Amino acid sequence: MPEGLELITMDVLTTFTGAVLATNIVTHFIKDYTPEFLDKKIVTLIVATFIMFSNQLFLGTISLQTLYLSFLNSFLVATAAVGNYEILTRKTKKRLIKELQDEVAFREKEE
Repeated sequence: MPEGLELITMDVLTTFTGAVLATNIVTHFIKDYTPEFLDKKIVTLIVATFIMFSNQLFLGTISLQTLYLSFLNSFLVATAAVGNYEILTRKTKKRLIKELQDEVAFREKEE
């Protein structure tokens, strides 16, 4: 593949930031297709665990110790991914609320 077109590589996925990024991306696209009884945070944890375990599988470094550490690290990755999502949605909600308040104030002035 030509240089510059590789957006996510194994080197990136093995970092904390790369795992959080991949978890955010995958969760964003599958969250609407999961059953209603599954909380979105649980879905994020499942995706993070899958990504962490698949890193170990593809790197060929599977052992009892690395599986245990990957499992624990998946909680950190999921927490960071949920935090990112909360921050982004909170800013969007605040912006929408401000726009609605401005529109209501504008309509009240017209009346």
